[in-house]
Amino acid sequence: MVAARFRHYEARSGRPLLHDHLPLSVKGQRLDGKWGSIHTLALHENTVAGSALYNELVAAEVCEVLGLATEPRTVTPGRRPVKEIAGVPHELIRWTARRSDHIAACLPELEHEYVTAVDGDVDADRLGGQCRRRSAALRSPTDHGGPGTARARSVSAHQSPN
Repeated sequence: MVAARFRHYEARSGRPLLHDHLPLSVKGQRLDGKWGSIHTLALHENTVAGSALYNELVAAEVCEVLGLATEPRTVTPGRRPVKEIAGVPHELIRWTARRSDHIAACLPELEHEYVTAVDGDVDADRLGGQCRRRSAALRSPTDHGGPGTARARSVSAHQSPN
C-alpha cells in the first residue's frame, strides 16, 4: 500500500487550518507475487479511526515541538469531544471553522435542486450526502481564489517536473 501526504496550511476559505490529505493506493502484492486490489470495505470501515489516530499523532507532535497541550472540547452534546489546543479561545476556533456554516447556508437550495432533479422520488439517506458533496464542490479553492490558491499556483509554477 502506498500513501502520499499533502500538507495544507489553510482551509478552503483561505483561513489558517493545518491539515493533511493522505490518498492511499489500494493496490498490494499478494502472497502469490501478483498485484491486486486490497479489500477496500475494511479500509473504508476504518477510515474514521485511522483519521482520528493520525490527527492525534499530528497534534502530539505539534504540542511537543511548540510546548503546547491539548484539551477536550464538546462540539455536539452526547458525542465524543474533540481535542483542541489548550487555551485557544472558542471564538478563534469558530472563526477558522466556517465550512459547516457555508454548507448549512447552501443546503436548502441544494435540497430543492435534488428533489426537483429526482422528480420528488427522494432517498432520504442519500439526500444529505449529495447536498453536502455538492456544497463542498461549490466552495472549492478555485471558487474563492483565496490566498491558499495563489500560493499553490505559485509553488507549482516554480517546481521542477521531477
